[in-house]
Amino acid sequence: MKIKLLFMLPLVGILSGCETFQTPQQRQQAAARQQNAARVAEERLYRLQGKVESLEMANAQLSQDVQQLQSDVRALNSQLSQLGSGIQSLESRQARDKQEVINQVSGRVESLLQKQAAATPAKPSGREHVVEAGHTLSAIASAYGTTVKAIKQANNLKSDQIYVGQKLFIPE
Repeated sequence: MKIKLLFMLPLVGILSGCETFQTPQQRQQAAARQQNAARVAEERLYRLQGKVESLEMANAQLSQDVQQLQSDVRALNSQLSQLGSGIQSLESRQARDKQEVINQVSGRVESLLQKQAAATPAKPSGREHVVEAGHTLSAIASAYGTTVKAIKQANNLKSDQIYVGQKLFIPE
């Protein structure tokens, strides 16, 4: 059993990684591995620091961009407000101008209608009579209670002669 223990002890030492059981060459290799691992870790650290710096710069630029955009939005909102006020002013001015044009046109139309009414002689009131056989101007005048002269004037007749089927305007 002592022999087994003597063989097992170095094996346990090797397996446990204890330095006391390592040869100098094994210790150099372990140290080289540790140095290599440290260099790899240091390189990773530098890369990560570079990425962090890059992200910080990008974040700062994005922050500046956001501030600029906010400033631009405020300026645009101000311009929109001014445009809205301008549009309201134009719409009210347009409504006033429209009403003014309507009033002018209405006045002119009314004036023209008055002039036309004054220029057009009033149509006399009366009736229409169709001449039948045996009718004379004097019989027609007495039937309607008017004069022969008034019938002749209303119908632009030069003589007392009328004919059957003729339409005469009889003034009242």
